[in-house]
Amino acid sequence: MSCEHESKRAEWINMQNGIMKLHPFCERCGTFKNISSDRGMKLEYFISRLTKIKNVLRCMGYKVSEAQIRLIVKELAEMDGFSDTWWITYTKQKEIFVSVVKKYINVSKSFIESFV
Repeated sequence: MSCEHESKRAEWINMQNGIMKLHPFCERCGTFKNISSDRGMKLEYFISRLTKIKNVLRCMGYKVSEAQIRLIVKELAEMDGFSDTWWITYTKQKEIFVSVVKKYINVSKSFIESFV
């Protein structure tokens, strides 16, 4: 999803808690903007978290290769909508990040979550 979102209008829609709020939406693709406090982060944020994980593991005596890092970043970058901060929530990004990192680096889920 590579839309340069452009918002000119807003519509009333129900939030998860049942309250109606005015949400801007993209004139081009129709995506509603996430206006909650759980806003998504850019891919660079997750790359910096990955670097911290790598450095901590190195200090603990474990090696994380550059190939593992590249595979994780590639999978996150190619995932549809992961970097679209207009609509994705941080909670969803965190869930995706943990599952992708766990796939390539053999560490616990709680260890990865402690970095994000």
